[in-house]
Amino acid sequence: MRKILIVGTLLLAIFVAMFRQRIFVRDPLGKVERNGVAQDGTRLYINYSNDVLVEDSARHQFVLVQGWNTLPGVPQHLFCLTGMVCWTDADKAAVFPAEGMGGRTPAVMGAKEVTFVDESGAKVRVALR
Repeated sequence: MRKILIVGTLLLAIFVAMFRQRIFVRDPLGKVERNGVAQDGTRLYINYSNDVLVEDSARHQFVLVQGWNTLPGVPQHLFCLTGMVCWTDADKAAVFPAEGMGGRTPAVMGAKEVTFVDESGAKVRVALR
């Protein structure tokens, strides 16, 4: 039994290391603000390179902002275990540019903060921890 647990843990670590760009883990300490107002109904997920996936749990809508493509959009393929982890289809995930998603306004990404304009024209600020 002990050998099975060791091998399983090792395989999981290798899997996570190989697909670290695709795996978005929930960040319970991150904060999301919309027009300066804290949003309690949102979940924040980040991956290895601090790409941001924001879930509005009330509307069950996702917005993805990646470092290589700072235009926010809705991921084309996304699998989630609600409240824990999400998985995209590729390291550079394909996104649909959401209608009204700030036009072609790119997001501003920093090490601790990401700001972008959402589909309603509101300025969204994501604070990472």
